Amino acid sequence: MKKIFIISLLLIAMGAKAQTADEKIKSLAEKYKKIDQFSADVSYSTVNERMGFSNTQTGKIAVDSERYVLTFGSTEKWLSDGETEYIGTKEDDHSQILYFCPGQNEEAIINFTMLLTFYASNHAAEFDGEHIKLKPSGEAAYVAAMLELSGDDIKAVTFEDDFGTVYRYELSGFSADISGATFTINESEYKEKIDERSGCN
Repeated sequence: MKKIFIISLLLIAMGAKAQTADEKIKSLAEKYKKIDQFSADVSYSTVNERMGFSNTQTGKIAVDSERYVLTFGSTEKWLSDGETEYIGTKEDDHSQILYFCPGQNEEAIINFTMLLTFYASNHAAEFDGEHIKLKPSGEAAYVAAMLELSGDDIKAVTFEDDFGTVYRYELSGFSADISGATFTINESEYKEKIDERSGCN
């Protein structure tokens, strides 16, 4: 009887913890949904230990409602102007631009305009230390995600896909000022053009 009582208490405690995580992500989502413009410095890394690769880049992101621009130095630019999504890459011997329908950029793990609010629905949440572990309840490009928090602020977002690749976006210098952001791309700067927009609505 004592064992059953202890197990019941543990289950109640676990339920309360999960509820607290749900309340926390609801609070975070309400906070960040009110911010439809922001800019930040980004440290972006991709790691797959099983496949033996890792890559880290630093850059800047700016979001303006349905538009975003994510740049890594002068060599890589990811952009949505609300009508088309672009990935422009410049290398020493080659330059390339990819075109996608809005919201259909298969190169991105997530729509960057939703980087701080993607978890607002269709996710199961639980605390993992001070952070929040998320599992999508529907179809997604990732099997798990993690919000790394500092108080009531999101400091990093991490995703893991079903190949075991981990994608981490660490944010700093968060600001509502996007005055320096440019939501355009000079297509003439890219020699090769690959259009993936067939069937756009």
